[in-house]
Amino acid sequence: MNHQISRRTVLRGAGATLALPLFHSLGRASAAPETPLRLAFVYVPNGAHMPDWLPAGRKQRKGSGRQTLPRELPATLRELERHRAKLALLEGLTVDKARANGDGPGDHARACAAYLTGTQPVKADGSVIEVDISADQVVAQALGDRTRFRSLQLGIEGGRQSGQCDSGYPCAYSGNLSWASAHTPLVHETKPRALFDRLFGGGLEHLSKEDRERRTRERKSILDFVRRDAKKLSRQLSAADRRKLDEYLTGLRELEERIARSAEDVDVDLERPSGTPREYTEHVALMFELLALAFATDSTRVATFMLGNEGSNRTYRELELDEGHHSLSHHGDDPVKQAAIASINRHHVQLFGGFLDRLSGLEEDDEPLLDRTIVIYGSGIADGNAHAHHDLPQLLAGGGGRLPQGEHLWFDRETQLSNFHRTLFHTLGVDGFEPGTARAKRFADSSDTLVV
Repeated sequence: MNHQISRRTVLRGAGATLALPLFHSLGRASAAPETPLRLAFVYVPNGAHMPDWLPAGRKQRKGSGRQTLPRELPATLRELERHRAKLALLEGLTVDKARANGDGPGDHARACAAYLTGTQPVKADGSVIEVDISADQVVAQALGDRTRFRSLQLGIEGGRQSGQCDSGYPCAYSGNLSWASAHTPLVHETKPRALFDRLFGGGLEHLSKEDRERRTRERKSILDFVRRDAKKLSRQLSAADRRKLDEYLTGLRELEERIARSAEDVDVDLERPSGTPREYTEHVALMFELLALAFATDSTRVATFMLGNEGSNRTYRELELDEGHHSLSHHGDDPVKQAAIASINRHHVQLFGGFLDRLSGLEEDDEPLLDRTIVIYGSGIADGNAHAHHDLPQLLAGGGGRLPQGEHLWFDRETQLSNFHRTLFHTLGVDGFEPGTARAKRFADSSDTLVV
């Protein structure tokens, strides 16, 4: 796969393949090992309460500029105070192709479909889907052959791939963030158990129905299948790496058990596939944990995660809210509804903070995994009441200093988000996007690479 394979080994047993993190004592290849970078987009639906997203006392700005993050982070982002040094708040970015541009209503469908594609989704009669390749897939096509999975697509809510869902737009637009091509959405996985088996089962997902049922009855752990190989590998490791292996396998078994427990009691009234946790918070936390482990084992380097389909009307009863998210986003300047939206925003950011915690706690070559991961958190809508697609809420985390950290950056109001995507391509080493070169590639509706 690559020259790190000697240290990034796998265990195999009875059809299971278990990817492992790096172990120093397995030795380095003669060539200098690659320092892999990961990329994750985390998408939240229905926009944000922008007064709580941007710094207090902010003045209307012209042009571009930057300054250190304020001493007191905006209300929504205070949940991330512990990660302040590794955050950058991006202001002024726009997704023009999420606007109507003559196509009438349907802002939620367009917001999701255009967020990573920078392309106007074709409305037609609701039966035709057409956008373009998404930013994550540009990276996946360039770097994906270095890992077991070119990319991963995660989500919380299932969605229809046919029919109309938003003012005549196909449902595929509202529920898919990643597009392999103009007509090919990459459907996200919502089931923690299915994702776990895909990442760590390595073949168990292809068992027959009878074998699956037998394995479920017997509660066979993937770790049981690879236990013999784990013992053999342990003899080759240093004491420090043996502890690391034990901790990893123990954590993985606990995750297996946690997924099994969460799947035993499913609320059938929720629009989720079977086998997912009843509680939204637990569901998101499990998916974030699996994504962190996928990065830690270098199973993939590119991922998207939708914390809800665009236009989601989920009811957040854990926040003591009785009205749905989408309905609340059309607040009509009602302060009660605005406070509810702000509460949902903080809830999402708090869950995101747990993901950053996990990436910070995992290490690769004695460096926090967060420093080798670029994470973008945001939405294709700013204020949900206005369906605004400019001054979008966008947050950058991690990256180990390859991109700004600890700063608030602002750009001209009509600066396209796809310009930032080109900056990501260049940072991640995707060929052809070097700024200032005569043959620099364009992407979607981008005009240039952002200077950050």
